[in-house]
Amino acid sequence: MSVDILVFDKSKAPTEPMEFLKWFYKKSEWNSDRDYNDIKGTSQPLVDFFMELVKEHPSMNGEYAPTDDELENDPELENKLIDYTIDDDLIYMGIAYSVSDEAFDRIEELAYKHGLGYYDMFNVHLDRETVIKIPQISRDELNSPDTRKNKGFFSKLFGR
Repeated sequence: MSVDILVFDKSKAPTEPMEFLKWFYKKSEWNSDRDYNDIKGTSQPLVDFFMELVKEHPSMNGEYAPTDDELENDPELENKLIDYTIDDDLIYMGIAYSVSDEAFDRIEELAYKHGLGYYDMFNVHLDRETVIKIPQISRDELNSPDTRKNKGFFSKLFGR
C-alpha cells in the first residue's frame, strides 16, 4: 500500500477545487507518448524539485533508480524509494507507508521552496468539500499582515 502525493506547476493547474480535480484526472490518464520516468519536457520548477528530492528518496524506476548493487549494499535504501510519475506540469508520487511521514514533510518543504502546488491524494473527495493544499508562498508570507489585508485566500495561495 502507498500514500499518493501530487506536486504540480501552479501556472498550469486550475485554482477552483472541482476544476483542479478534473484537470488532474484528465492528466492522470497518462496517455501521452512521453516517458513518465524522465524529466525531459517537465517544467523547470518541477525538475528542480525532483532533482533535490531524488537525492534523498531515489526513484523506483528509470534513470534515477538505484542499481541492484546499491540496494544490496544499503538495505535501508529500499525503504526510501518513491514511485515517481513525471509529466510536463506535475509529478505524482507513490510513497510507501513506512516512509510517508518523513517524505511528506520533505515534499511539502520542497514544494514551498520551488513555488509548486501540493496535493495529498489521500484526502480526495469527489465533492465541493475537496481541499487542495497549495503552498505557493512561504508560510511566513501567507500569514504576514501585508499579504492578508489585500488578497483573498486563494489569491494568496495561487499567487494570482
